[in-house]
Amino acid sequence: MQKNHLVTALITGLALATILVACGSKNTSASGSRQTLNLSETDDPTTLDVNDMRNSNENDILSEVQEGLTTIESTNGKDKVVLTGAKSYTKSADGLTYTFKLRDAKWSDGKAVTAQQYVDSFQRLLKKENAFAQASSAYFIKGAEAYNTGKGSVVDLGVKALDARTLQIRLAYAYPSLLSDMATVIYYPVRLDKINKVGNKKWKTDVQDQVFNGPFKLTSWKKDDKITLKKNKTYWNAKKVKLQTVNYTTVKKPSTVLSLMQSGQLDALSASGKLISDFNQLAKSSKLVSRKQNGSTTKVLIMNQHNGGTQGLFKNVKVREAFSLSIDRTSYNKAVNDGRDKLTYTMVPQSSDVSGTNYGEYVGNPLKTAQAQYNTKAKRQALLKEGLQELGKSTDLTKLNFVYLTLGSDDTATWLKQTIQENLGVKVTVKTAPDTASFIQMRNDNQYDLLANGWLATADPNAYLSLWNSGNGFQKFFGGYNSKTFDDLDDQLNGNLTAAQRLTLYKQLENQLVAKDFGVVPLTNPQSRIYINKSVKNLQTTVFGGTFNYTYASKE
Repeated sequence: MQKNHLVTALITGLALATILVACGSKNTSASGSRQTLNLSETDDPTTLDVNDMRNSNENDILSEVQEGLTTIESTNGKDKVVLTGAKSYTKSADGLTYTFKLRDAKWSDGKAVTAQQYVDSFQRLLKKENAFAQASSAYFIKGAEAYNTGKGSVVDLGVKALDARTLQIRLAYAYPSLLSDMATVIYYPVRLDKINKVGNKKWKTDVQDQVFNGPFKLTSWKKDDKITLKKNKTYWNAKKVKLQTVNYTTVKKPSTVLSLMQSGQLDALSASGKLISDFNQLAKSSKLVSRKQNGSTTKVLIMNQHNGGTQGLFKNVKVREAFSLSIDRTSYNKAVNDGRDKLTYTMVPQSSDVSGTNYGEYVGNPLKTAQAQYNTKAKRQALLKEGLQELGKSTDLTKLNFVYLTLGSDDTATWLKQTIQENLGVKVTVKTAPDTASFIQMRNDNQYDLLANGWLATADPNAYLSLWNSGNGFQKFFGGYNSKTFDDLDDQLNGNLTAAQRLTLYKQLENQLVAKDFGVVPLTNPQSRIYINKSVKNLQTTVFGGTFNYTYASKE
């Protein structure tokens, strides 16, 4: 099994609806309590438990109220890793042992942040009984996979507190992305005394017993309405934190976000796709500045391989191939995203850099050969019929009805229904869940053939590729792809490899996933545009991190 480095965020439930995150306030004074930002999210977080963080909105909040060894900051559109909870570190000559010296930091209740609390976090994340979806992300730690799978002991886990402020991490193999990965929320320290008091389940949404070691603390949460953060005065660098209050309001409709921006209630937002045109008009106002932002999300079309879907058809590779080849990304991008996203045929974002090599240029289009071979409707329909014959099914395409599961208004659903019906001669029924809970239940019960999703991760390419390992806890959300060949290739990354060797494996993994098994259909990498009120200063937008980093932001 692989060491899966995914994280930082999973986009679930909203199909391919644009994810908006905005912040701001009507207040313009830069003093005292009027230093307030009002942000919006499309949904409430499902958890405040750092070890169980799954979604982008949870990452946005938890990365500001909690803190790990490092964090991601952005300068001139480029990410950089900075030490936060750690004040320094050393690395052994073989690259397998890191020793971190912690800052003199405190939790919001005044107690010290200790090395043992980091150890507790790793042990809790990897404890098999906790069944945390991202546990396999930590398999680069020595002994992590064995402990998580019940084949080893926690005493052999390569994380140790040498003293109260010294943390040692021993790796299973040299892992060049360790420092950037330590900025991921799931590796933040935890307070077992607080968690054990209320239990894992209650801890996920408990506000009263939560404690925080980040620049802000969560003080109130009214479900489906508002979350309020206040400046954490015990934060080690509190003197440089200027904001006093941050309010998150749940806003599901993009039109409402636009109205809030127009009325001056938001100071900044991140928009993509068709919404950019709406906000560009608003950006002509002298009150706003705007800038482009490279995206690190990959939008994908999921085919149900858990049970093959409502008719069991997606168990067949030729059926999946026919559907994959029926998707024209240029038309999709124009119809759904106003032509603003970057087309992709790979799971890893096209703009990713691997030791100076552009990933998109190196890997290319894995589907190129298949697209040339099945370049007409007739050929794609013939391919679909071959798959049906192999399954012992009728080849009368007009009798096939595929269910596309979505939530709310979804331009992708409209486009896919029309495109697939036209290209493959089958019927597509759009099944709209009435709410998020219903969507999740229908998805988990496999009441679908197709759905759309997206994945946002760390800068390491394997954070995107390891999602598709059969041992990954997130495969239940991404169609249940299962390939021993892919798993074996992914396992080869668990070693001391050169950048060139890793690139070779990445390309092999992409080809296996996208063009041999047709396990997923990568669509686009969203490109965002950031709109910021001129009164807001030092608001950072990272590529591989939370939507906004506002730790040291302020308002004039």
